Amino acid sequence: MEERLDLGGYLRVMQDVLIRKKKVLNSIYEATKEQETALAGEVVDDKAFDAAMNKKTKLIEDLTEMDQGFQVIYDRISLEIKEKGKEHADTIRRLQALIQEITDLSVTVSALEKKNKDALDKKVDELKKGKKNFKVSRQTADKYYKSMNGLNAVTPVFLDEKH
Repeated sequence: MEERLDLGGYLRVMQDVLIRKKKVLNSIYEATKEQETALAGEVVDDKAFDAAMNKKTKLIEDLTEMDQGFQVIYDRISLEIKEKGKEHADTIRRLQALIQEITDLSVTVSALEKKNKDALDKKVDELKKGKKNFKVSRQTADKYYKSMNGLNAVTPVFLDEKH
């Protein structure tokens, strides 16, 4: 017996996931701004930087789980969307708009991450050269790079725009 999908219900769940994802990305952005502040001074504020890093690590894990859940749902209903998408065109357009907002926010976060990475690299280089007297640990830099690799692995899913 073939299982009947509640396409509208699945689309609402996907919309909820995207709304939560946007909130998590906003939180990641705020934590990245905190890191920017920690890197801005003559002396790196290790505690603030690490606290923001720990916050971001948890948020990135949450983001990854949301993406995986979203993908599972999308894979399950993608054929149904192609067949009955016109019946849910408004919801699909809202999903597409949310995906665009998330993509734009991801680009903003990535740009700030690059700026922070460059600032951290500069601080590490200065420390190596002995030009400045500030405290930044190699472990902090390593944690930062590993965490950011996790953020860059997150990719948004785009719905078919024909509907």
